[in-house]
Amino acid sequence: MPLLSVVVPTHNRSDYAISCIESTLHFADPDLQLVVADTSSDRRLYDRLHDGTCSFLRDPRFVYRKIDEPSNLTKNHNDAVALADGKYVCVIGDDDCITGAALEAARWADEQNLPLVSQTLSANYAWPDFRSRFVGMGHAARLYVPKTLRAGQWRASGADLQNALSRALQGTENLPRCYHGIVRRDLLETIRQQTGAYFHGSSPDMSGAVSLACLVDRYFEVDTPLSIPGASGGSNSGRSAMNTHKGDLSSDTQTSSFKDSGWTAGVPRFFAVETVWAHAGLETLGKLRPDLLPDFDYARLIALCMMRHPEYRSVSEAAADEVLTYFGQNIAAATKRKLTAETWERRLYLLRRLSMPTAANGRRYFGGVSSIAEASHRYEDYARAQGIAFTGISDQ
Repeated sequence: MPLLSVVVPTHNRSDYAISCIESTLHFADPDLQLVVADTSSDRRLYDRLHDGTCSFLRDPRFVYRKIDEPSNLTKNHNDAVALADGKYVCVIGDDDCITGAALEAARWADEQNLPLVSQTLSANYAWPDFRSRFVGMGHAARLYVPKTLRAGQWRASGADLQNALSRALQGTENLPRCYHGIVRRDLLETIRQQTGAYFHGSSPDMSGAVSLACLVDRYFEVDTPLSIPGASGGSNSGRSAMNTHKGDLSSDTQTSSFKDSGWTAGVPRFFAVETVWAHAGLETLGKLRPDLLPDFDYARLIALCMMRHPEYRSVSEAAADEVLTYFGQNIAAATKRKLTAETWERRLYLLRRLSMPTAANGRRYFGGVSSIAEASHRYEDYARAQGIAFTGISDQ
C-alpha cells in the first residue's frame, strides 16, 4: 500500500494534465501513487500517454483510467478517489501540483495516527493563459510563494463549520480541506459508507470540506504549502477571475445533471461560484448533520447573488420565496440589510484593488514560469533555499 495517493480527475485538458503528471512523478518516492481519472471526449491525453515516447505509464506508481461513460465533475472525483490505494489521499486539480511537504505531512500524520492535515494555500500559480478583470495578464506565468509561514495550529472543526454556515458556505478557507489536503483513506470511506459517495452536489471541494468538518472534532492546519493550486484560463478559477463562471444550470456539466435530479431549495437556480458552493455544502450537510441546516445564512447567500449577479435577480428573489415556503423563514428584511452591507463591502474592495500599484501588491513571486511542472521545480528550489519544510507538533 502506498502511503499517499495523489488523485487527479481530468476532462479535455491534456496540456495541463501532462504537466501535472510530470510534476508529481518527478518525486522519486516509493510511498507515492498518482491516480488520474480521465473522462475526456477528445482522447488527447490518452493518445499522449500511449505515445511510444512517453514514459509515464511505465512508472508502477502511476494509475491511469480512461472513463468513457457519461460523467460530471462530482462523479469524476468520486470515481478517481475510488481508484486510489494509498493510506492517505490528496485530491488536486489537473492544473495543480503537490510539493515535497505533502509526503512529509502524510508521514507525520501516519506516525501521529491523525486522520487529516489541512493547509491555508499560501502558494499559488497562474498559468500563462490566466487573465483577470482587474489586472489582465498581470498574474500570468507567475508562481507566488510565501514570504513567512506561521507555525501549524489545531483548529476546532465544529466552530469552523458554524462560522462557514454564517458565511453561507462561501469558500473552503478555515475548513478542513479534502481538496488540497491530506486525508486518511478510512475517513473518506466513512463518508462514503454514511452518505453513499465521497462527494455530493456540484462542488467536490466544498462537499469534502463539509464532510470532514462533520466527522472530525479538530484538525491540524499549516501554512507550509502541501500543494500548489494552479489557475488556468479555462478552469473554474480562470472563469471566475473574468466573471464568466455563470449561467443557467443546464449550461455547464458541473450543474446540468442536478437541474432535473434536484437542486437545493433556497439556493438560487443558476450556475455561479456562490450557488455551487452552497448547493454542495447543503446537500452534504443534509446527509451528515441535518440538525445544522437552520444555521445556514440564506439571506447572505441571496444578497451576494443579487449584488454580484444582478442579471439573475429574479431567480434570487424566487429562492428567497422558497426559503419562506420550505423553511418558514421570512428573510426579506435580512436580505435587504445584507445586500446594502455587501454592496458597500464590494465598493471598498474595488477601491482597495484599484489602489494597488501592481498585480503582486508586495507578494513574492517568480515570473516567466511556463507550466505547473516548472512551478513545482522552482518552488522546491525556493523551499530548500529558504529552509521551508513541513513541521508537525507532538502535542495532540
